[in-house]
Amino acid sequence: MSPYYVGDLEMSVNKKVAIIKVRVMHCEGCAKSIENALRLLDGVSSASVEFNKRRAIVEYNPEITDVDKLRQAITDAGYDA
Repeated sequence: MSPYYVGDLEMSVNKKVAIIKVRVMHCEGCAKSIENALRLLDGVSSASVEFNKRRAIVEYNPEITDVDKLRQAITDAGYDA
């Protein structure tokens, strides 16, 4: 488990919320890039990145995607998660 992964919150049968720490964001544009990358994933119903807190909050369906895929999307976008 990555030291940057904060945890999952159980929301319902088909929804979870992952809170993932993101390092080295330089501006709100970085946060928007990460949000867009996460929202493109199948199974993600919402994604919000808090630039000041350096974290992404992602609501997703665990039957379709998982935290590793969320983290990979952030990494593929050029950021460390």
